[in-house]
Amino acid sequence: MNSKLFKLLLAFALFGIALGFFGILYEGVVYGPKMLGNSPARMVFWKDFYLVISPMIYYLPWNPLGMVTTIIAYIIARRRVLIFRKRLLYAILLQELSFIITVYIVKGIDMKTAFTDISQYANLIPHKTMLFNFLSIVRILASGTAMICLFQANLENAADNKLQERKPYSL
Repeated sequence: MNSKLFKLLLAFALFGIALGFFGILYEGVVYGPKMLGNSPARMVFWKDFYLVISPMIYYLPWNPLGMVTTIIAYIIARRRVLIFRKRLLYAILLQELSFIITVYIVKGIDMKTAFTDISQYANLIPHKTMLFNFLSIVRILASGTAMICLFQANLENAADNKLQERKPYSL
């Protein structure tokens, strides 16, 4: 598709999903493993940390906007080659999986362990930190694979545009 709008949609979708991916990657590689040792004390540290800095800039609004933009690009690309649409569909489905896991982590784990009275949930913290780390791995894989699918779709779209530009004119 040679539309500038379509190119911008794909680029913005990739930007939003990539920003969300790197936020998830940071959580999974830095934040999650640090919670494993002496979990209640770590929760007090992170609770104080979140009073100063909010991680929401990595999730809202860019990641959901990237997902919505990918859905719009998929709808616009209904006349494209099947493999191109499949890449966009895989990116959408994997991002939805990552988003569902993120909602569960925020509602089921973070709200109980980092944003409430920690002593109330002290006995759940070791279990919740293990669950958080496992779900973070799944989330990293899903979001990373979605980003790869969307990047491949961007490359394929750019290659199609180059082919259309080089077609010789026929009489």
